[in-house]
Amino acid sequence: MNRQTIYNLIRKYRDNTATEQEKETLTEWYRNVANQNAEFPDDEETVEEEMLFRINNQINPLKRRRHSIRNWSVAASVIFVLSFGTYFFTRKTADSKKNELVHNTVIVPGSNKAILTLANGQKISLTDAQKGTVINQSGVQISKTVDGQLVYTAARDDKNAANATAAVQYNSMETPRGGQYQLLLPDGTRVWLNASSLIKYPVDFNTGSERKVELSGEAYFEVAHNKSRPFRVVTSRQVVEVLGTHFNVNAYKDEPNTKTTLLEGSVKVTGDKESAMLKPGQQANLTDGIKVSDVDAEEAVAWKNGYFRFDDEKLETVMRKVSRWYNVDVEYRDNEVKNYLFAALTTRFDNLSTLLKIMDQTVDANFSVEGTKIIISKKVKK
Repeated sequence: MNRQTIYNLIRKYRDNTATEQEKETLTEWYRNVANQNAEFPDDEETVEEEMLFRINNQINPLKRRRHSIRNWSVAASVIFVLSFGTYFFTRKTADSKKNELVHNTVIVPGSNKAILTLANGQKISLTDAQKGTVINQSGVQISKTVDGQLVYTAARDDKNAANATAAVQYNSMETPRGGQYQLLLPDGTRVWLNASSLIKYPVDFNTGSERKVELSGEAYFEVAHNKSRPFRVVTSRQVVEVLGTHFNVNAYKDEPNTKTTLLEGSVKVTGDKESAMLKPGQQANLTDGIKVSDVDAEEAVAWKNGYFRFDDEKLETVMRKVSRWYNVDVEYRDNEVKNYLFAALTTRFDNLSTLLKIMDQTVDANFSVEGTKIIISKKVKK
């Protein structure tokens, strides 16, 4: 099996959507990479350290064959493949031992947190709101589900239909650092909002010639098809136009580029100077102009699926993502380390200490935590 097939099976296994045949396929693969008698484990306590190393040795050939692949740590691979919460290295270096107490500082991962701002300026904390109807607004019922999703349901009756030509009202949803949230719009479009992001959208999607939302930060969209009313995502630097498709937009203000990655359908990306059409598996990278390239789209949406995936990214870029999700600040004692490359694949739902342990083993830098600040410096060679 190739890497993507394994990842898809693991995701289904975790979500309890795998068929019996898929479970058997996954179990058989696990036996092959562990040992012939192994059963797929229920939790990390059943997995021996030696078995984990064997698994990693089998996974490595599935990864990109590049010199920098050495940065993929044993822990990063195993945490994803077995969907375990934590894994501690058996071969701790002197540096990791020295930082062990520091890494025991408990900084928890992000969770479902957001603020809903209504058109009249009223703010509602979705973190604190109870499950069920949050409010009725302009003939639309707004409700919160138990799994952290805000659902808009069009409920206009004949009386409210007379107000369809009234001025369009806009709500907004904002996630803080350390937060994420899902949104189901009245037209059936689903939106996953990443940490430190804001989306502004019309309360009523049944009026007007287009469906337009404004985005700052990062979001993944599954747009409901409507040929007569295109869906547009407007950021500070571009407009993405679709009819019905799945795509990811990364438009954080502190990132040097705005990236749009297409998974299904087609989208048109328009910047200040030019525009480009994307096919599935392509990414538009906007700086001064638009550069379109073929990419692994799963990397762009790893966050939406509950993972960190870093493919030889500069440490400074990695830490911006870490900072948003764990709600921490980062201080560099040596600017040189910002350009160090890091690669890993691991769950987003472990405490920060787990990720720092991986970094200790794979990056030539020291990581320590003081309060809610991560301090990074070069390792002193002995």
